[in-house]
Amino acid sequence: MQTLHQQINQVARKTYGQVNRMFPDQLPILERDEAERAYKKLIAKFGTKKVWLEYSNGWMTKKLSVRRWRFKGTKTWKTKVRKCWLSLNGDTNTLSKGWRRLVHDVSHYVHDFRFPNSNNHDLAQAKIEQEMAQFVIDSGWLEGKLKSKPKAKPTKDEKQNAKRINLEKLIKSWGTKEQRAKTYIKKYKTKLKRMKIR
Repeated sequence: MQTLHQQINQVARKTYGQVNRMFPDQLPILERDEAERAYKKLIAKFGTKKVWLEYSNGWMTKKLSVRRWRFKGTKTWKTKVRKCWLSLNGDTNTLSKGWRRLVHDVSHYVHDFRFPNSNNHDLAQAKIEQEMAQFVIDSGWLEGKLKSKPKAKPTKDEKQNAKRINLEKLIKSWGTKEQRAKTYIKKYKTKLKRMKIR
């Protein structure tokens, strides 16, 4: 006879099997911008939990933050997109990359956030991954809803027009600075005159 722990593990394995069968046989290629959007949206949708606050004697909704990184010396932060999430070459239907891997990894982030003292790959984590997979399929992301729309290349006239507008802005900006400089020079000369008179 199985113990309760063994029964729970068996249900967890069945849930993982259901998740793997949910995805179609041929998955589309997952590109960086698409993976970044999917990751942010999954964190926003599933990465919340209720926390009891002693000092306010009430519940508060805590949100999981998106993982970000930046190179040393730069001021700009970027969303951390794992290379294994991208499937630009090879088989897109493996468990180790593409949509399947993205959903699996993000479900682990959410599970660790919601249940910090639980084991990985338990029933709760399997259920979160199942919910996420269903959400991805229902939202139409596998049909390319998160893909960036290709930008039309500007014509030669549009480029020239953009340059002209930029130069006009610069002239106006520097003209304002010149007027301000003249005002301050006049002000300081007046102060200097007053000091000489005394």
